[in-house]
Amino acid sequence: MPRVGDMPYPAEKGAVVTTILLGANGRLGTILSHFARGAGLDWKTQARQGDADIIWSGDFGDTAADQVFQNDATILNFIGETGTDKTQLESANVDFVEQLLEKASQSNVKHVILASSAAVYGAGDGTPFKEMDQTAPLNAYGKSKAAMEHIAKDFAATSSAPKITIARIGNVAGADALLAAAHRYLADSAAMPLHRFSDGTASVRSYIGPYDFFVAIKALIPTPDTKLRTVNVVQQQPVSLDKLLAAYKVHLLPDLNWIDEPAPNGVPHSVVLSTDTLQTIVTLENYDDPADALGRQTAELSNQ
Repeated sequence: MPRVGDMPYPAEKGAVVTTILLGANGRLGTILSHFARGAGLDWKTQARQGDADIIWSGDFGDTAADQVFQNDATILNFIGETGTDKTQLESANVDFVEQLLEKASQSNVKHVILASSAAVYGAGDGTPFKEMDQTAPLNAYGKSKAAMEHIAKDFAATSSAPKITIARIGNVAGADALLAAAHRYLADSAAMPLHRFSDGTASVRSYIGPYDFFVAIKALIPTPDTKLRTVNVVQQQPVSLDKLLAAYKVHLLPDLNWIDEPAPNGVPHSVVLSTDTLQTIVTLENYDDPADALGRQTAELSNQ
């Protein structure tokens, strides 16, 4: 039986779906464009430079913007800032999105998918976060994404707005902070610290593998019935970070080593997202060993 990601791309009522991926050379955009090419999907990619289909600076007055904002198109916005500079976060994650939605409405774009983040939720108490839960971001990045979502919700209430999907994306294996830290410690020939709690367990987080991430985003493309929807984008099986590090070592970084350290005060033991909404849209594969599946998918992507 084929995996869900191998199914034919779902066109709507026989129509040609024009899908335009913004930020195709970013960490998540690179994953999506890679698998879209492999699946033979006719997505149009955008970047500021390089070999993307559309070279656009992000200036809405630029004539190249006309290639992005096409009639009846679906736009996947993966342009954004992930650092700590509040000015850059405001410009890329908030102001840019507001202008994007305005331009999309003027151009009769059908559907805009906005990349948000699980960071909008905050730490929580270990109960899986649902999309209707109160947001309480802890850092500037999460606050910028929450502000972006607020703009999208207000805009969705206007008559000219395209349909809007807010994708609250969790940790994507291969583009996650854990793997980035592992690479840094490996480069320094040092053992990586792994936080453990008093009961001996490590942190548990919601993740999604790069291939499953593509499957989930692809499933969000058909235009929804509602003007606005918010969807958590993670795999339904949370993982313990010690098991994920072990999977990265097996599949990707054989020389990686780590040392247990007590988890600092304030580090949440479990931060997981509900996948109830996502599972009404697409069925992702369940794995006997979800951490190993994350490591394997990351290694397969890295080797291609």
